[in-house]
Amino acid sequence: MRTATVMIPTGDPYPAYRALREQHPVYWDGDLEAFLVTSYAEASTVLRGPGWSSDPNRNPALAARFDRAELGNQALRTTLLTMDPPDHTRLRRLLAPPFTPRAIDALHPRITAVVKAALADFGTAGEADVIADIGYPIPLAVMCELLDVDIEGAQLLRTETPKLVGILEFDPDEEAVLAAEEATASLALHLLPILGDRRVRPGEDLASQLLRLGDGSDEPGGGALDGDALGHDALGHDALGLDEVLATCILLLTAGHETTANLIGNGVLTLMEHPDQLHLLQGDPALVEPAIEEILRFECPAKIVGRTNLTDRQLGGQTIRAGQRVLVLLGAANRDPGQFRDPERFDITRDPAPHLAFGGGPHFCLGAALSRAEAQETLRQLLPLLTEWRLAPQAPAWRVSDTFRALEKLHLVSPAG
Repeated sequence: MRTATVMIPTGDPYPAYRALREQHPVYWDGDLEAFLVTSYAEASTVLRGPGWSSDPNRNPALAARFDRAELGNQALRTTLLTMDPPDHTRLRRLLAPPFTPRAIDALHPRITAVVKAALADFGTAGEADVIADIGYPIPLAVMCELLDVDIEGAQLLRTETPKLVGILEFDPDEEAVLAAEEATASLALHLLPILGDRRVRPGEDLASQLLRLGDGSDEPGGGALDGDALGHDALGHDALGLDEVLATCILLLTAGHETTANLIGNGVLTLMEHPDQLHLLQGDPALVEPAIEEILRFECPAKIVGRTNLTDRQLGGQTIRAGQRVLVLLGAANRDPGQFRDPERFDITRDPAPHLAFGGGPHFCLGAALSRAEAQETLRQLLPLLTEWRLAPQAPAWRVSDTFRALEKLHLVSPAG
């Protein structure tokens, strides 16, 4: 991401974040036509306060850019990401039950089995790429399990899901937009018949649960399963429409898969670069949960969250007019010394800290509990193996992205490799 005063490099953005935060907690970038928010307090105001919109139609320039990707645009505009109340409130309420911590706890045996299978052949050749071998496969395999897709569906998800992230890039190139459009269409064509079948023959998979949500009945074949695709069940109650279930599945494959893959990759790299913390964690696996929270703070998987201001206001000494765009730099806010003591230090024993890696307020990431569970279990099973591994001599390859803090590759080698 470029500003008039600071270049923010892909590899190590934190010195630039610090300079921006110290000089301009809220900074107008004419090139981006948006305010950059770098301090924790102001970021929390934007994410948690009223009067900030996620709907791209509230900002003409943003709406025009979304229109470049017609299929991706359609998919995103029926998800929580781009909705405001009351539509957001309704959809969030209906979607929440399968993503509560209690519901995710029930999935733990399946997540454990997926991680175990992914690690079975990890590094058997004396070298491994954390991103290709476990970072991307694990969350994708979990989604295949949750959606209960067949072998053909699983292969399609493996092929097409990585292309979806082009929809979420801040300023994607035309090639990425086209790839995302084609992937969205392919997945929709495959998932729609499955969803149609699950409406009349529901199972215990996530798609069936989503189709049942809001129908007022737990009985198979009732309520939303006999309703329409516009968000009402057979009795006229509020329910999820077929288009909303499809969009939610695609969103989970897009944002959920990408975020978790980044969390796993960033976490392994951060621990390998801080051997004292790795040894501490290996000696006390009970620290896995706080370690994941510190990884989320220290190397946040997402870089930015955007909002459109709905009313003239003051923020961080700047006047922001209605209709202007604001970009919260999550990595900068999560290392704000005004919120975190010694924020540049990676410390898995840090007291619980309300980081912003999953956003905040009404748009707090619905899949946060699932992402945490996958990352925690991956780290838990990976810890004993890391004793025998070290970072490869070549520098980790960071992906060029304005939206994600993501590694392209992360090579490990065994001591004998």
